[in-house]
Amino acid sequence: MLLRGTAIVSALTLLSRIAGFGRDLLVARLLGASIFADAFFVAFRIPNLLRSLVAEGALTSAFTPVFSTALAHNKERAKATFRRVTGFLLITTSLLTLLIIGFAPQVVELLAPGFATTQEKLSLCITLTRIMAPYIACVSVIAMLNAALNTLGIFGASAWAQVTMNIVLIIGAIIAMPFDLSTATVILSISVLVGGVVQILAQVPACKRGDLPLLPSFRVISRDVADVVRLMIPATVGASVYQITIFVGTLLASLLPTGSVSWLFYADRVAQFPIGIFSIALASVLLPALANASANADAKTFNRNLSDSLRFTNFCIIPMAVGIWALALPIIRLLFERGAFSYDSALKTSYALQALSIGLWFSSCHSMLVRAFIARKDTITPTIIGLCSLAINLCASLLLMGPITRGELDGVVVKAMSNLQISLRYLFPVELSLGHVGLALASSIAATGSLLLVATFFCFIIGNFPTRSFLMSTMKAAIAALVMLKTIALTSANFSDPLFVCLVGIPTGVIVYFLSSYILISQELFDAVAVLRRRLVKR
Repeated sequence: MLLRGTAIVSALTLLSRIAGFGRDLLVARLLGASIFADAFFVAFRIPNLLRSLVAEGALTSAFTPVFSTALAHNKERAKATFRRVTGFLLITTSLLTLLIIGFAPQVVELLAPGFATTQEKLSLCITLTRIMAPYIACVSVIAMLNAALNTLGIFGASAWAQVTMNIVLIIGAIIAMPFDLSTATVILSISVLVGGVVQILAQVPACKRGDLPLLPSFRVISRDVADVVRLMIPATVGASVYQITIFVGTLLASLLPTGSVSWLFYADRVAQFPIGIFSIALASVLLPALANASANADAKTFNRNLSDSLRFTNFCIIPMAVGIWALALPIIRLLFERGAFSYDSALKTSYALQALSIGLWFSSCHSMLVRAFIARKDTITPTIIGLCSLAINLCASLLLMGPITRGELDGVVVKAMSNLQISLRYLFPVELSLGHVGLALASSIAATGSLLLVATFFCFIIGNFPTRSFLMSTMKAAIAALVMLKTIALTSANFSDPLFVCLVGIPTGVIVYFLSSYILISQELFDAVAVLRRRLVKR
């Protein structure tokens, strides 16, 4: 069930990522790394940050184990829980939307204080933020539906909804092409809101298949809603560390030269490709599987599912991370280098991408282990780990990005960051000025620290960590990936055109990795082939 569900979600997510790259290609061609691009990306991150705090991170993590417990009793009780929690979600996100619209200037100044030096960029970002604010309600409902459908064994609806979202954004970018850049960014922002509504409509057929009620209940004073809120409060921090890290990175990037926000955004989009098509897909299937096993007190199934998720994370993410590091520049050039996006922007984006690729495996394994705590209705431990990760990221960013020169900026946040940086450099006399690359590297350092912490907590609190299988699969995947890396370096050295480098390097790397895994007798390879063979025979 775990592999089948992951395969379905991964396939649809891959389609979504391809559509997403098409969208990013058009946006890069339209806006490049200009002040308009910086304003759009910051405004777009505001609802995404709140989505993580309220829905996709916190509420979904809290809702899944509660819904699984209700489902273990009977379907009608689960449906009633779903309706009440959905009503609570709509009330919460509607209030947040109104707050964002009303306090948009303050929100933008908090998230990107560096924009204050360019009035045009600041004003545009405030306008875009107000336009896209209702998107938080749309995407929160989508995350809620996805959590319920995955628990019922209906996979892929959320990934399919994301495909439709990217198609809408592509259409919006095409419509925006003839207009000036300021108008074009407004059109893109409106298409984000339209895409959110289309995403919800795309999930209606799956809801009917799962017999989920489409009308919410606003009788939110109930025990199940109280249980969700109780779990949600600490999960708000613990399950949204990634978005908070993005918040910190965006804030600090706004203090760097123009283009830094965009370089990091484009690099993050590519780095999220393996996480999106595998790690998030596997984690979304793993959480309800672990929650159901925990609700039924089935320790054997719980441990087996967790072990399998870690082994397949090693098998898939390690070679993807190595491949992205090796082909960072040709990938960025192939995807984005056209129109307003220059070779210099591609080069700076590729450096950030290489720094982000270092932390992909650590982040993915951390995501799997955190699900084990959430499935047991423990959101306190992920919160502690999340706060530690955030502290590591902030300290590493301030040490690696270079000195903060406030110039005309005199805000409280900028002063606090500058003073903290001075204190850190007094304690750790590091004279590095890596700029936006330092911010990307800090993210990888934080991911490494998070994995070490969650593994330690797991051993002390839950126990039965699958050490042998985890280390064995890690070692085999790493050896095969190193052989792949050497092969890519040898083959790509003969080409200068990014298209030919990718067309030769990627297929060659995949073939070499699978052959190396076969020679090393990788159990994950044989398991995947067995699942594929059963599916083909069944059809």
